[in-house]
Amino acid sequence: MIAMPIGPQTPTRRQPDAASRIYDGEAFIVLPHSHVYKILNQVGSRVWDLIDGSRTVGGIAEVIAEEYDVTQDTALKDVNEFLGELEANGMLAPRDAGKVA
Repeated sequence: MIAMPIGPQTPTRRQPDAASRIYDGEAFIVLPHSHVYKILNQVGSRVWDLIDGSRTVGGIAEVIAEEYDVTQDTALKDVNEFLGELEANGMLAPRDAGKVA
């Protein structure tokens, strides 16, 4: 099941337990405690590289739109869908992680 869309102003963070390596343009991500792994294509690997905890979904989409010559709307839709898949697989930190009540 895919999580609800992430807002364009929402910063994203990697799951702190996720280990990753980018080799030959493809990222290999492992969650050691849950034995989950995912291999990303070149665009997915670029998105993964841009997830730094401060960059927003919209900011990531802007970079993807520019680097891959797609519209901002297309990039935002695709990035949001991809981040939803990563979130559903536990590869992103919970959205409320690090928030102070």
